[in-house]
This record gives sequence, structure tokens and C-alpha cells, in this order.
Amino acid sequence: MKANFIVPSWSYWKEPLRAQPLTQLYLATLLEERGINIEFTDFRDGLKEVNKADLYLYTIASPDYKEVKEIVKNIKKQYPKSKHIAGGPHPSILPLETKGFDSIVIGKGEGALEEIINDFPRLPSYYWNIKLKEDYPFPKRHFLPKEKIVNDNLFKTDNIKSTTAQFSFGCPYDCSFCANYTRGPIKRNSLEKISNEIDYLKSEYGVEGLSLQDEISIPKKSKEYLDLLKSKKIKWRGQVRADISEETLQYAKESGLVELSFGLESVDQNVLDLTNKHMKVEDVEKTIKYCKKNNIKTRIYLLNGLPGEDKTIVGKTIRFIGKNKPDLILLSSLMPYPGSPIANNPETYNMQNLSKDYDKFNHLMCRFEDSKDNSEDAVPYSFKSGKGLSRKQIMDNMLYLQSYLRGRNMNK
Repeated sequence: MKANFIVPSWSYWKEPLRAQPLTQLYLATLLEERGINIEFTDFRDGLKEVNKADLYLYTIASPDYKEVKEIVKNIKKQYPKSKHIAGGPHPSILPLETKGFDSIVIGKGEGALEEIINDFPRLPSYYWNIKLKEDYPFPKRHFLPKEKIVNDNLFKTDNIKSTTAQFSFGCPYDCSFCANYTRGPIKRNSLEKISNEIDYLKSEYGVEGLSLQDEISIPKKSKEYLDLLKSKKIKWRGQVRADISEETLQYAKESGLVELSFGLESVDQNVLDLTNKHMKVEDVEKTIKYCKKNNIKTRIYLLNGLPGEDKTIVGKTIRFIGKNKPDLILLSSLMPYPGSPIANNPETYNMQNLSKDYDKFNHLMCRFEDSKDNSEDAVPYSFKSGKGLSRKQIMDNMLYLQSYLRGRNMNK
């Protein structure tokens, strides 16, 4: 059997080749171990011919859905006997609305692979949350050319020959704006598996730095994990909650940590409370201070247009930046993706007119240069009259803050 993994364009990212399609690489590794012939067709660097395969697999986020449907339609015209399976966030959250595929995988995909192989070509319409019966390998990267695995700009504050990796999965939090469909306890790879993956990346690709994609990259019980990273003599960056101690940060620095990200989302505590962020602004300020003391670069994630914002949000944001001086800030627009509490229950947040044109969503509006973005796409929702800022106010705030950040070279 031949399987072809289709990677869509990821056109909503300015630099779609910066990150690797780790989910697809991981699933491809599992299939290859079971004797399946694997190919990748990667549209991130432009349109190309799709080779014939028995099975085509797609990991679909909501912004990809329209594009992927068109790809499937074209492949079926060329290879009418081919089978197409969709998995990932969009099909898992909206399985009944995901059309045009022979089968839908709901939940984590690895558990379904064995059954897919056994069932082929008579695939059922759905595979529901099938658990893997055995341990799984780390994702091999040889399915893609080396230049799509390693690059020099994953660390915005350092030039390091680097790649992405993920050592844990899941998130225990339920922020109102997040469409994370893997909520629940964090499952971490064993230290042995992490060690083997790092050794593989160093020996096969000469990697010097890792940009970790974990929701929380430093576990509560972190000593053995950080000791392992230290022994590998590799630099790394990751994301954590702001409830981390200075002692742990000191130890993380010794392990190779050079840059840490925090999902603050808003500098207004009322907004954080309303959106179920479970974080205090002062905790983030304290953690930034700890990082600066230990020479760890800081990156803050902020969202514009959240429920609860008022006309003071721009001033509060600028004062927070001036006071705490983080190294980088990634300011995004709120996007009501399927599966988020906001999209599921907009009335709870006084929201209305939520768009379903997910392929038009523009969360990085004007991050790098002035733009004439359509506010209907950049702000794909509105608040009820008197219950929040207007679309124009939200758009104007975004334009002003992005200009402010560009002027200070903080939005890299």
C-alpha cells in the first residue's frame, strides 16, 4: 500500500516553512514501521503535481478545510479509486460538517492507523477516539527534504541551526478563546524517548537548537527532564504558564533555555477572568523579571478583541510593555474557531455574527507591514450593542498596537 500525506499551504502564516508538520511526520513514522510506502506532497512552497497513491491523509485545521476540500476533489478526478482520510482539529470538532472524505478520524489519529490498515479499502465513515495499543516512536523527519526540517530563524533572538519538536501532548486548561481539542491531562514522552529524539536530530541534521511546541514545556517535576536537556548540550525555547519559580528558571537556563514564551493574552485582569485564563497579570510581570535576571529572552502572546475589552486596552497594553520590557510580543487577532467556548456559546460573551469563513481569518493582521485588511475577515465577529467594542474600534486598536510594536522591533 502507498500512502500520501498532503500538507496544505498554511497560507495564514507569513513563513509556513518555519515550523514542521510534526503530526503528519509522526503518523507517517507509524505507518512506515508497518510496511506502508510513504510519500509527502507539501503545498507550503507552492502548487505541485500529486502522485498516485492508494490512500491520502490530511491533518486539517479549520483555516485549511476549504483548500483541502478542493485538493481532494482534484485528486479524485485524477485517481478515482483513491481513498481519502481526514483527521486533526476541524474534523474532530465538526465531524458531521466535514464532507468529501471516505473516512473521518475523530480525536488522536495514531490509534486508528492499525484499524485503517486492516480495513482498507473498505473504510468506515468514522473512527472514534481509538487508543493506541502500544507505545509509539518519535517522528522521523526523512519524509521531507532537509531544508524543510532545519532552519536558522526559529529563534527570533538568536541565529541557531534549529528545528521543532514536541515532547508532551494535551493541555489541562479551558481558556474561552482556545479551540484546543486535546484538553485534558498532559501526557509526556519518556526521558528515554526524548533522549533518543534529540540524539537523532543532532546526528542526522546537526541541530543546535529546539523550538518546543509543547503547551507547557517545563513539567512541574522538572529536575530529571532539565538534567537530560543539559546533558545534550542543546539550546531550546518553549512556552510555560507564568506560575514558574525563579529556582526552576535558573535550572532551566543551565539546561540550555534561551527564550521563554507566555500566553498572557491580555494585560487587563477583568478580561483574563472573563475568558477563563486563570492567570494574574502580576504573575507574568514577576516571571518576566525572573527571566531578565537569568538572561532568558521573553516572548509575550497577546490577543486583540477579547470579550471585556474597553477603550482603555491600548493604553494599558503600552504601559505594560513600557514597564516590563519583554523582548518580543506576538499580537494576534481573536479568531472564533470551532471548538472554542466562545464559538460554542457566543451569547455568554455578548458576541454575535461569528463568521464561518475560516479560510479568510487573519489572526496576524498587520504584524509586519501596513495592510488594507478587510475588517470583516480580520474581526470576524461583533459584540452586541453596548456590550463591547465595535468592529472598527477593534480593528483600529490592532493597527495601532502593531505599528507600535513594529516601531520597536518587538513583533519578530
